[in-house]
This record gives sequence, C-alpha cells and structure tokens, in this order.
Amino acid sequence: MAKTGKPVKPIIYFHPGVFLAEKLQEMEMSEKQFAEISGLPEKTITLINSEKKDIDSDIATSLEKATSIPATLWLKLQENYNIYRFKKLAFSLFKGLSYDNYPKQTTKIHRTLKQMTKMAMAI
Repeated sequence: MAKTGKPVKPIIYFHPGVFLAEKLQEMEMSEKQFAEISGLPEKTITLINSEKKDIDSDIATSLEKATSIPATLWLKLQENYNIYRFKKLAFSLFKGLSYDNYPKQTTKIHRTLKQMTKMAMAI
C-alpha cells in the first residue's frame, strides 16, 4: 500500500516589491511616508513596488530599519526571485526548439543567452 502524505504545495516566487506593497498596506502608510522613515527616495519605493527595481544590500538595510523585517529576508526574496526568472528564461530558450529550425532560431538563442548572462551576473 502506498503512503499518503500531505499534498506538496508549489513554491511561488515573487518580486520583493509585492511583499513591500502588502507591508505598506498593513502599516497603513503611503510610499511617501515610508520613504521618510526608511531614508530611501520615494521614487525607489515606487520602483520596487512596481517590480522595476531590485533590492540590494543597502536597500535591504533601509527596509529592515523601517519594517523590522531582517535585511537577510529581503535579500533572500530577491535572490529567489532572480533564480526563478533565470530558470524561466532558460526554459523559454529551449522550449520549442527543433533541429530543423535551428538557423532561424540562432538570433533568439543568442539574445536569450545574453539576457541569461546578465541575470547570472546579478545573482
């Protein structure tokens, strides 16, 4: 008889800006107010919340100061998201490739490899 265990939940990766936006709602705080207490420019907060800016160690330290959430957690969220994006990009590179279409696909392959290299350098 096979063992039945708890169902495995898929791991969901998201940009840390999603978490920050939820935290701001929980704190009932605007981006401007949060910028003042974190010491970060309001534009930086807006870019993070819109997933257009990644979190580095300086930003993580400022977020920790303002939220009491450890900088290491902010950095881990960013790292996991970067790895997820990298894997997704790598998968898209090989999805649908065929030997017969190789000459037509070289531009896509080179462009994707360039993106992957750039992302790998950021991880």
